[in-house]
Amino acid sequence: MVSTANLEIERKFRLRAAPSAAALAAHGALAKQLEQVYLLAGDTDVAERVRRTTDAAGGVTYRHTVKRRVGAFSFDERETLIDEIGWSEALARADPTRRPVRKTRHVVPHGEQTLEIDVFEQSAGLVVVEVELRDEAEPVALPAWLGEWREVTGDPRYLNANLARPDAPIPPFD
Repeated sequence: MVSTANLEIERKFRLRAAPSAAALAAHGALAKQLEQVYLLAGDTDVAERVRRTTDAAGGVTYRHTVKRRVGAFSFDERETLIDEIGWSEALARADPTRRPVRKTRHVVPHGEQTLEIDVFEQSAGLVVVEVELRDEAEPVALPAWLGEWREVTGDPRYLNANLARPDAPIPPFD
């Protein structure tokens, strides 16, 4: 198994609507399907999950992730590649108060940054762009083709662990 420990620094933006398929294709988007299941964790400051990712060619990868907030929009994230058996075993520890989060992620190169545009399945209508940064001071300039957006970095309603709660309302755009 491969394990990495790193600081994840990201900003999040809510889009009013998903970009069109034509716009995504024109900007080189690669799509993949994600399903993430949150696990029971003993520490309330930690989000523990497993994720199954299916790429456009049908290839599947599985990861186990433990994430803890360490800054305004920084997390200590420890991620390990696991196999299908590890995925199945982890599902036995799924948090019964949360549903799986399913989304299509469109990965789009944008200068020196990468846009991860998540179109949520269960929270229909919710589209969130994540931009990973090298440091918290790094500027982000979203391209106009994304349409209307607003920043939601730091808003706990947009944490995937909270969106996994069945009773979590989708916040209004405005």
